[in-house]
Amino acid sequence: MNYLWDGILNLKSSISEYNNSIAFCYLNLNNGAVAINENLSDRTNQLLLIFKKEIAIPDKQLAIRIVDNRQLLFFNEDQLASETKLFLQQYLPYCFLSILAKEKERAIVVAHFAQTLDGKIATENGDSKWIGNKENLQHAHRMRALCKGVAVGSKTLEIDAPKLTVRHVRGTDPVRIIIGNPPPVFDSLLESSTAAIHVFCSKDLAKLPNINYHYLSSEDGMICPKEILQKLYRLNIFSVYIEGGASTTSYFFEKGAIDILQLHIAPILFGSGTNGIQLPIINKVKEGKLFDQYSFLPVGDSMMFTGFCK
Repeated sequence: MNYLWDGILNLKSSISEYNNSIAFCYLNLNNGAVAINENLSDRTNQLLLIFKKEIAIPDKQLAIRIVDNRQLLFFNEDQLASETKLFLQQYLPYCFLSILAKEKERAIVVAHFAQTLDGKIATENGDSKWIGNKENLQHAHRMRALCKGVAVGSKTLEIDAPKLTVRHVRGTDPVRIIIGNPPPVFDSLLESSTAAIHVFCSKDLAKLPNINYHYLSSEDGMICPKEILQKLYRLNIFSVYIEGGASTTSYFFEKGAIDILQLHIAPILFGSGTNGIQLPIINKVKEGKLFDQYSFLPVGDSMMFTGFCK
């Protein structure tokens, strides 16, 4: 799938850099070339992506109609191998995040957890390696490459010392984003990449070189997620991949600041441990969080739930 992954990366970059409205584009499945709003004479091995509903699909053309920049409707898909279609289903929607960001005038958020069947992301003593399989690890690095920024809470930075770089696939390292009031220990980030580091905090922290600090107000010790996303948008960071921790992701979800939720569901039960999404208590089923659209797709010997939040 390397050739197709290169095409996905090229499509993401081309769309994010295109400043006008996109009616349609072609993605060459052989070399990854992208042509936006340009009718091609040779459509061999070209995948037509249609954004405007009034655009007609040429006869026998392999095409995908994009609905609301997220739903994919395939046409003449018999021309695709099954694994190619699955790959497109998994990653094409993330090429359009910059379009959604410009519509909402804030960064778009994708959150990810690897969890057990009973919703645990770690044991009681904090062990979590590896709930997800190797395919999920590769998926996480693909998502880092597709999003402009990757975010974690300050506790995750302190405890896990993550690199937050793209290492298992081809792609550019994302901007690293820390949410909270972290201790001045950024070695894992500074030593792993030259990508920018942004800290969104509510306290006047000691400034370190090569770190960008943004001071925002807080409520009960938590910074307003939508203020963070608006600030990121003004920094031209149109998409953010949140990888933890549980409290940061849950707070974003509670405040309606997560657009897409990915749950890698491993075939294992803990019966105890740390919950991934932790929300206030509800009394009725109808009070639960619903999704506008969702899918379950295989990821190795596990599966991925992807839900677009209301």
